[in-house]
Amino acid sequence: MLLINVDSQEVQYLCKNDRELAKVIQLIGDIQVQTRKNYYSSLVQSIIGQLISVKAANTIRQRVFNACDGEIMPEKIERMDDQSIKKLGFSKQKIASLRDLTERVQNGELPLEELDYLSDKEIMSRLTAIRGIGPWTAEMFLIFSMQRMNILSLADVGLQRAAKWLYGNNETDGKSLLLEKSIQWQPYQTIASFYLWRIIDDDHIRKDKEEVIHPKID
Repeated sequence: MLLINVDSQEVQYLCKNDRELAKVIQLIGDIQVQTRKNYYSSLVQSIIGQLISVKAANTIRQRVFNACDGEIMPEKIERMDDQSIKKLGFSKQKIASLRDLTERVQNGELPLEELDYLSDKEIMSRLTAIRGIGPWTAEMFLIFSMQRMNILSLADVGLQRAAKWLYGNNETDGKSLLLEKSIQWQPYQTIASFYLWRIIDDDHIRKDKEEVIHPKID
């Protein structure tokens, strides 16, 4: 679990640099973020969740956990044949992604124990080389598994939507707006992302904007 505290140096930096975001931060307050520290398990779960509903993904994840006796590890997946994996709910494409990930971990091409020492850019490069893992999945891994603090997923539809609403800008596309604002958020783009996601998660985006920007900033 990762705790984002409003009084922290990082959050106060964002408040100083972006007064609109600061109003949302005051409204939402501290944030607790669920993280995944088992890197291999996290990537497997990301592959599972692609292009299916949350409910379906959760069902398949539970089947995989059960098949792996509660801990998803590469050596356990390696021992399973394709038919067994298919019965868990994997498509042919996702089986291929799972095999590619597992092989790269097992042969050292993706050294999970060394990822903490690599740059964001190098991790992105290694992850996107895996079949079925694109930039968005790699960015979510950097955020929710590795807790890297300066990641902004420009292609994330939720972030785009929240930013367009918060800044009242329907003229600029969401990706360009995020890129523009990212200058103010560095080196804490991840924390800014957490608050933008919470705008949607807490349904603030459905309310009148004045409700969100009401808290006074001195």
